[in-house]
Amino acid sequence: MPAVTPPAAVGARPPRPLLLLSGLGGLCFVGLLLVLHQFDPAHSSFYPGCTFHQLTGLNCPGCGGLRATHQLLHGRVLTACHHNVLVVLGAPLVAAWAGHWLWRRWRGIPPKLRGPSTAWWWSLLGAMLAFSVLRNLPFPPFTGWSP
Repeated sequence: MPAVTPPAAVGARPPRPLLLLSGLGGLCFVGLLLVLHQFDPAHSSFYPGCTFHQLTGLNCPGCGGLRATHQLLHGRVLTACHHNVLVVLGAPLVAAWAGHWLWRRWRGIPPKLRGPSTAWWWSLLGAMLAFSVLRNLPFPPFTGWSP
């Protein structure tokens, strides 16, 4: 009869390979932020361009996101809002979610069984679509927003 392993207890640390993989992913992310801090996307040609903008001339929800993140890393919140206000509003939410996830993993607390509701995802999609439409309107205050 095969041995049955009991489920992990609350407070038990996650397996070492998972912690190492999470740490490696975090280091890569910090490295990318350091590159973005040092090299302004507005003046560096090695960053990828937006295919949607190149094909249509319209701004997608992510257009200006790298420039906004660069400005946020330098503490220029208003300039970042000029590039992409969705990134400025979303960055603290993503940071809080990531911090909460890391804290739970570090403490060995199992992940929650429920993720965001379907209504939450539809609301996010609606906000992104509304933002896309608004930022492409040809009259103030939207005309000054950069692609």
